[in-house]
Amino acid sequence: MGYSIINDIIFKIVFASEENRPLLMALLNAILGFSGKDKIVEIKILNPNIDKEFMQEKNSILDIKARDAQNRYYNIEVQVEPDRHYKERSMYYLSRLFGGQLEPGMKYGALMKTIGISITDFTLFEELPELHNIYRFMNISRPHELTDKLELHYIELSKYNKEKPYKEMTIFEKWLYLLKYSELYSDRLEPIPEALHEEEGIEMAITAFRKAISKDEVREMIEFRHKARLDEASRLDDMLNAGIEKGIEKGKIEGKIESAKIFLEMGGDRSEIAKRLGLKETDF
Repeated sequence: MGYSIINDIIFKIVFASEENRPLLMALLNAILGFSGKDKIVEIKILNPNIDKEFMQEKNSILDIKARDAQNRYYNIEVQVEPDRHYKERSMYYLSRLFGGQLEPGMKYGALMKTIGISITDFTLFEELPELHNIYRFMNISRPHELTDKLELHYIELSKYNKEKPYKEMTIFEKWLYLLKYSELYSDRLEPIPEALHEEEGIEMAITAFRKAISKDEVREMIEFRHKARLDEASRLDDMLNAGIEKGIEKGKIEGKIESAKIFLEMGGDRSEIAKRLGLKETDF
């Protein structure tokens, strides 16, 4: 099995450990373009640990929550496999982090800027050519921003252009190169390009990456999580086959309804299921 730094377990180990806080700051500054007074110079990881029992849950998410010295909050997540509800999921976790700042007695004005960063290895916005898209609350009839306190960044590594010479890359592009092609540097056989070697934090990130994948316990966690997902996929296949068999037994309409219920239990969208099976949403 090849290991990539954007495996969610490895990503969290590399960027959310106490000794690697400089790496998270360097990555965030590169992604967000922070410099000068905006630059992150201190950060606190709010959820540094990986709960092995939590990883057994089929929809478990290993994100990184953090707060910097200017009290800006961050939720960072990597996602390799496509998820058709990913946009809704990212909004949900951003909203939770934003609302979770308030304690009893606090005023709404105390809510601080909260930034969600999603790094995907699949194309999320087919209609947009940019690999980095930023969203805020805007008036849809005119260019007027409601607030900058909620901000979502989507970075699609599938749109990354590998052909650009290393020396012409921006800091942001150098970090994206590392995230996209980290498997090349999982051992010491492939030399690190000089332009990347000189960039703040990148060599340290490669060292932390190699250290993480050298540990038996980390490889075991990755393999355990991979097996759990395969088992879940197999279980869903069994459910689907059972639904088809029941459908054959009960007849065409009853079978469609039975299958629709199974798809719904698997997390499908009711309106989409109804459309595909030729049913009404009220039928199941």
